[in-house]
Amino acid sequence: MVMDKSHLPRHLLRVEWQLLHMVGNFDTAIQKPEVRQTLESSARARELREQRRLRERGDVKRRASGDFDD
Repeated sequence: MVMDKSHLPRHLLRVEWQLLHMVGNFDTAIQKPEVRQTLESSARARELREQRRLRERGDVKRRASGDFDD
């Protein structure tokens, strides 16, 4: 799943809030544009790291098996 630059749904922002162990009232904080932008940025960065990790893990397995064809 690739996240684009449009606004993320509220439920994904809440998940990111929880993953970052944020404190305070989510419903109040999310009304501030800078909080929403921070959570969206963090969620996108997390997704990119996960994609890169999975891609690299697959590459390691391929190389270990001697498959160097790209």
